[in-house]
Amino acid sequence: MRSLFKILLNNKLGIFIRNLINYKPVHMSLDGIDCVSVSDAFAWRTDNNFETKFKYSDILNIFYKIKNSWIELHFFSKNGEPIKIKHIDNFETSNEILITKEFLNNIEDYGTFYIYHFTKEHIDKNNIISNRCYLGYSQNKNLFSMVHGNTLAKFKKISNKFINKPDIVKTSFFANHIYQIQKFFLEFDKNELFFANPTSNLVRFTVDNEKHILKAGCSKLINISGRQKVSIKSNCLFLRPTIFSYKDQYLDVHHG
Repeated sequence: MRSLFKILLNNKLGIFIRNLINYKPVHMSLDGIDCVSVSDAFAWRTDNNFETKFKYSDILNIFYKIKNSWIELHFFSKNGEPIKIKHIDNFETSNEILITKEFLNNIEDYGTFYIYHFTKEHIDKNNIISNRCYLGYSQNKNLFSMVHGNTLAKFKKISNKFINKPDIVKTSFFANHIYQIQKFFLEFDKNELFFANPTSNLVRFTVDNEKHILKAGCSKLINISGRQKVSIKSNCLFLRPTIFSYKDQYLDVHHG
């Protein structure tokens, strides 16, 4: 009887109900996903004299000794529109790309991008590849502030056969999930929160009492200057923002 209850509690319907009533909610799940390359929803910025540095590694070679793999970087606008696919098949163990407005066809804005690793070699179907990577952000040519990946979002088969719906992070019908950022923001001259929707559903959220929505694949940069603390309420169970804090010429970038 207990085993049956556990099965019902953890199947798709059970998880939906748990998240709906906020009872032992499931924030994210990789169940039923195998032999895929999973990517974070990485933030790129070229607005306001920003440059974004992306550091990644050849994880298929590091962990599986596969040397004939290739990588694709998929870039999207803040409205979820595809901008560019960068195909890379010649890379080292450790690599980096500088994302400037020139790299993105003179676009001065912000958005998201994803990294996928592919190979024709056989990999056990139970394996999942995830390159969390590091990003650096620089404004006005100052030193880069580094931060690692934030939220698992999309995945593709390692064989590059098809793409699946990006629903690793779970959502609820009600916006009843609260996330309190543990930071005192008044110490800085300016603060911004970068949100990316990691799901295929509409995400509704409030920053304190300010209402926002994010369609699937979209991102949003919100200025929260002048606030002491910030609370986020959402129907997304893992809507963790990337935080940009400014102090004189100093920039600190991290996630909540």
